Amino acid sequence: MGTETEDRTVVYLGNRKAVEVITEPGADQAVRRPLPGKLCTTIVLAPGLKLMEAANDITHHRGVWTAHSDAEAPAWVASTDPALAQLLADHYGCQLREPEPDHQASGGMPTADEPEE
Repeated sequence: MGTETEDRTVVYLGNRKAVEVITEPGADQAVRRPLPGKLCTTIVLAPGLKLMEAANDITHHRGVWTAHSDAEAPAWVASTDPALAQLLADHYGCQLREPEPDHQASGGMPTADEPEE
């Protein structure tokens, strides 16, 4: 991982209903367009963000998760901060994983080892 994120918390969320938000030229509203496959949404948190602030930024109804997914919850959670990972896994009721090199390298690309539901 680059030096920019070495001392920042990174969260990885298994995203089975990932979306991108786009605004077509001349359109008044943004459109949520589904992305194919099983993806890993990677979040690099701002420096100095406290545990509950980070959790709120991710889980809030207008937070990071809802901005990047149409799923109610991630399939799994991993983070470089074990306490945040546990908090998010408990909140969403999903699998807790250890951060893996594939997560870091994925940059939102498919995660091949993700189990089927």
